[in-house]
Amino acid sequence: MKAKTNFTILLVIFVIILLPGCIGVNSQFSEVKDKIMGKLGDDYKTEYQFSVGSVGITISSWFIDFAAKEEYVDDMMREISSVQVGVYNRVEGSDTKADYSTLESINEEMVSRGWKYIVRFIDGDELTAIYINAEPDAMLKKIYLINMNEDELVIVEINGDLKKVISYAIEEKSFKIKT
Repeated sequence: MKAKTNFTILLVIFVIILLPGCIGVNSQFSEVKDKIMGKLGDDYKTEYQFSVGSVGITISSWFIDFAAKEEYVDDMMREISSVQVGVYNRVEGSDTKADYSTLESINEEMVSRGWKYIVRFIDGDELTAIYINAEPDAMLKKIYLINMNEDELVIVEINGDLKKVISYAIEEKSFKIKT
């Protein structure tokens, strides 16, 4: 019975903190979103946007601890300090395509803000780009993932010690890197 009560309390805290989306994104994230949308020239309607800080990530890591078979997943989660997510639906009548010129528009804006891409990918009507900070000492402390298709734009910002997150993944999967 005590385990059920503890689980219920944790679930209520989780719902209060994470699900309502009342923990809004910060002004820097909003500014990046607004500038990217401005470059695209389309109108978007916010489907949802939210931020999860260290408390929410800690609670999430507890659930992952119970569910994940791999111990390294929990270790990786502990290195992430915050995540901000925005999903924006394109308004009907928009005509921007997920093509190379759109990708260049996004890239132009991100580069002007001090970011550089590490992955850029276009496949049919979908584009994806991943950006890290161009400053060497801040390079793996924050990452942006931008994905766009004909229906929506998704922007995700992850903050934390991403160098450790990557090293956990490499160690766990025993990637053989040739030098």
